[in-house]
Amino acid sequence: MSEQSIISALKKYKSFAVTMHVNPDPDALASAITMALFLKARGKKVRIFNQDECPSWLSFVPRSALCEKFNDAIAFKPEVVIIMDCGELSRIGTVARLVMPGVKVINIDHHVTSKRFGDWNLVQTGYSSTSEILYQLLKKAGCRFTKDMAVLLYLGILTDTGSFGYDCTGPHTHETIAELLRFNFSVSDLYRQVYETLPRHDLKAFLKLAGKIELFFDDRVAALVLSKKTVARFSGEFDLKDKVFNFLRSVKGLEVIVIIAEQERAKTRLNFRSRGAFDVAELASTFGGGGHKKASGGMYNGDMKKAKAGILAEIRKRLS
Repeated sequence: MSEQSIISALKKYKSFAVTMHVNPDPDALASAITMALFLKARGKKVRIFNQDECPSWLSFVPRSALCEKFNDAIAFKPEVVIIMDCGELSRIGTVARLVMPGVKVINIDHHVTSKRFGDWNLVQTGYSSTSEILYQLLKKAGCRFTKDMAVLLYLGILTDTGSFGYDCTGPHTHETIAELLRFNFSVSDLYRQVYETLPRHDLKAFLKLAGKIELFFDDRVAALVLSKKTVARFSGEFDLKDKVFNFLRSVKGLEVIVIIAEQERAKTRLNFRSRGAFDVAELASTFGGGGHKKASGGMYNGDMKKAKAGILAEIRKRLS
């Protein structure tokens, strides 16, 4: 679908709810806030919702206080729900209750497994992040960017490219970054806030947890099982899964990294990362999930022990 049709919808309608996937990461949160700021500047009625509280480790993100935890008591009835950085409608959790009959949906995303569920879909899998896609869209819409918007979009791109180290980083990514940097903010401060604010308590807990990482298939696959009790040992300032993935990416020879996290009784959350040709998006689809070839997730209908056995069996089939 053309960008112009979405721009026309943004001009036409007057009330919007902006949302993103549950447990938002910087790209999801940043793109949602940026979209809301764009609409507010044009006199639109707009609110940002998520099923979860904004993670405390992202409290430094500009205007993050605009993000509200959704509940059924909220009486807001938007004409349009804009869903950022989300491959399927179910991934917005309870906020999906806003998508009632007659409510339009705009879907802006970059995941290769996107279901393209919106009335208007802007899904560009060749881009690094939803933030990068949004920047190009808002430029065409005549947006007058502010410093806050530039910082937000930079953060989304920075984190989804792994500090510009992932294959999704293209020439257009660096061109976008160059334009955002004209707003004269400190990239070193932002990097420090994202990557260099590890609380000492969490460091000690993380060092203990590292000993529970298991290696399989000639050390080509790493897996970590996280119970709710284990996760509770870490503060809200610590993005545990991200730190585990970043740590294991530095291990020579690893091809697949798996985190198996207890969600609720007989339901387990799965997160996958790949460092080579292994397609974790295809793997995630086996478990009703999706994402990118090198970063995906899904759910397993079973406890952690069954999930671990099932995942390793599927990985074994796919290892060449």
